[in-house]
Amino acid sequence: MSAYDPWDENAPANAFERAGSEYQDYRPSYPPESVRAALGAEDARGLRVVDVGAGTGKFSYRAVEAGARVWAVEPAQAMRRQLAVIQKKYPDDLQVVATTAEATDLPSGFADAVVFAQSWHWVEPGAALSEAARILRPGGHVAIVFNQMDVAIPWVHRLTRIMRSGDVHTPSRPPLLSSDWTVPSLHKTDFVTGLDIEGVKALARTRSSYLKSTAANRQKMQANLQWYLAEHLGYTETDIIDIPYYTLVWKTLPKRGASDI
Repeated sequence: MSAYDPWDENAPANAFERAGSEYQDYRPSYPPESVRAALGAEDARGLRVVDVGAGTGKFSYRAVEAGARVWAVEPAQAMRRQLAVIQKKYPDDLQVVATTAEATDLPSGFADAVVFAQSWHWVEPGAALSEAARILRPGGHVAIVFNQMDVAIPWVHRLTRIMRSGDVHTPSRPPLLSSDWTVPSLHKTDFVTGLDIEGVKALARTRSSYLKSTAANRQKMQANLQWYLAEHLGYTETDIIDIPYYTLVWKTLPKRGASDI
């Protein structure tokens, strides 16, 4: 767990240095189909994967379980502390790297896949792709992965607005890449995650908008969620709320050798 409470005003400017264990506990993981699509293989044994912006290790964990060796790149110390728990379980298959997407310090030409799972919106795209091309082996690929609440459903859309969930990622909006990369292909998986009211409120507390906000705004958002779920939608404290999600996996390859980009 982070050394800081999620609302500690003295925490560093990086919002996720303020994140505690709620991120790991309440953020959804990735469906097996999406993990396979991102890794580009049904059998990941022998694959070398770089998980950029690995956070608490939700994708790293899935990739290691699938058989891959993973280098988890994560700049936030609070997140790396939680990654270390997974690393202890898989010491030979998971390495935690305290660098950034734009400068990983990893060897050139060694990775089969570079994955941005729930982290693409935090990187500088040009520099991150240049670095990805450098560390990819010939034939390696990049996967950009988003877990997204299905905002096509009206009540879910309103929920995300109250939670200030940020960008909406849809199948019709692929990531913008330079001409040095192939047009990204899409794999989409639908899934549902169940949380009670307190779980939804905890999920909202993992958002960067919450972590960076004022104490008054945080309190207001939590109160609005309580009203929306309990009074407006009619859920009780013991009900499980099924929240529809989908996972988008956008896969792209460098058009030229990594050394040329």
